[in-house]
Amino acid sequence: MTNVDKNLSSSPTRGDSHHYRNLSISEAVLAPQGTFTDDVEPTLAANGNANELVDDVSVDLAEHHEALIGAAFHNQNNINKQPTLATLGETPFADDGDEVVNHRVIATEVVKEPTNFTDTETVLQNAIVLLDPRIPDCIHLIEAGKKRGLMVMAVIPKPNDGSKALIDFYPTAQALLEVGMHQVYEPPFGSKFDVVECAANLKTIEAQQNLRFLGVIPCREAAVDFSDILGALLGLSNVNDLGLAGARRDKGLMKLAVANAGLRVAKYARLTHGQGKDIINAVEELELKYPVVVKTPRGMGTSDVFICNNEKEAMESSAHIVRGVGPDGRKTQYALLEEFIGGEEFALNLVASPATPRGVQVTDIWMYHKINTDGTMVNTFQEMVDPQSRAYAELVRYAEGVCRAVGIKYGMAHVEIKADFDEKRNKWVNPVMIEVGARLAGGRKAIMAENTIIGWHPFDAMVDAHCGFPVRMPPSFSPARKCVQAFVPSDKNGILVGVKGGDFERLSTYHDSVMLKKIGDKVVRARDIMSFAAYCWLIGDDPEAVLRDAKLAREEFIVDVEEIVDEGQSIKRTETESSFPK
Repeated sequence: MTNVDKNLSSSPTRGDSHHYRNLSISEAVLAPQGTFTDDVEPTLAANGNANELVDDVSVDLAEHHEALIGAAFHNQNNINKQPTLATLGETPFADDGDEVVNHRVIATEVVKEPTNFTDTETVLQNAIVLLDPRIPDCIHLIEAGKKRGLMVMAVIPKPNDGSKALIDFYPTAQALLEVGMHQVYEPPFGSKFDVVECAANLKTIEAQQNLRFLGVIPCREAAVDFSDILGALLGLSNVNDLGLAGARRDKGLMKLAVANAGLRVAKYARLTHGQGKDIINAVEELELKYPVVVKTPRGMGTSDVFICNNEKEAMESSAHIVRGVGPDGRKTQYALLEEFIGGEEFALNLVASPATPRGVQVTDIWMYHKINTDGTMVNTFQEMVDPQSRAYAELVRYAEGVCRAVGIKYGMAHVEIKADFDEKRNKWVNPVMIEVGARLAGGRKAIMAENTIIGWHPFDAMVDAHCGFPVRMPPSFSPARKCVQAFVPSDKNGILVGVKGGDFERLSTYHDSVMLKKIGDKVVRARDIMSFAAYCWLIGDDPEAVLRDAKLAREEFIVDVEEIVDEGQSIKRTETESSFPK
């Protein structure tokens, strides 16, 4: 028997000469041993090898199945080069045709009745945490989160059971849920907030609800140091420098970090004596002259900040701070003595993200207009100025350097500084930091910036920055319209019995307002942010009209109070008009 005969007799599709049959279509198309026609011996190639195919002999595929006919099926060599359809269900061949036993490379799966897959739940739902939110700001943050498909959870360190007034500023869990918050976490009833316990509970919620927290956003000053620690405990990498967490909250450590970066800061010293007696040596060592500033190290909103004109006032202020509890509810360990810096005060708001060209970017600048009331510099109004004007270039560079010095890498920042105006150079110079906060600025400044800077969406940017997403920047941060916030005070202590001029809507550039006091509330002489009677926000195309309305909002606001001298003793009723700087 020849080699060809041996090969043919051993083929699984071809037996001996007495059991010949027609080849199946799969054998004709796929078998590389030779080319066959019905009931004939294999045609040998020119070299006598039956394993090589002869080009001029082809199989009439049309007789077997027209689905295999195409431009590629003209001769046997082309047939051998083409993959066939993978038939994991029914074959593409006729029901009465030969069964396809062998296949080439699987190219396509043909299924007669494919399985109907059901929509499965999302493996992980992305989420963000708002730490200690206020309703005016968190409404915008919730909207920004929804646009990004994020579940938004609020964490309230000090729950409000409804006994605190001003629900917008101290919201209850129910109030937050009503404005669109998905979930609210509060510490267990009767216990104080513990960041480690909070992180453990959030990790449990994360596992049970298939969540993935992407960022933790501080919504007020007291939440700044907790937010980065909580983010790190949740396993996030996009948190600010933890080694400088204290420098972003404690004003003493803050000045140390900024000074170490080579930036100018005010002279300062820590005072720890319960009666303020160490003020004498501190003033002498720092070579200070009165007036000096004595403040709480972890304050906010100008609370417990005193301008002292003599030694007695400084000692009393220091003793008050050291023996008391700070605005954040913690026992104060020391008071901070600072030199008094002259000049005008500014607030520069920034966004920090690795996606920005310099890591941090000034977005808007507010110039403060203050008067001295009972030893405290009190706001009258704040106006937005152009951060891209050459006049403020030195302030911008300084503020960005302060943010880097205290380790702000993600989210928003708020730097308050003082500076002098150089008339010859027509610009503000010699900036000195008052404080920096790694948070969104208060006073609805972000809302006002969004309404005046074309293409700028600070709440979207805040969510993106804290989640580690690229931040979308506008072509320019120059405001297209003038914006002012007017602070409307009460000049006397007493019980509020009437208000005139509270209809701020009458002003031509009116944008929004909020009344902080209502009839029957106890009012005090305005000395800090929360002691004012009302706020009014104004936006307009004409800067002079906006400033004129800010003045009218204060001058025409008159409160009728039942004045109180001693607690519980009412002696007279007085109408007082608020003052506006001339």
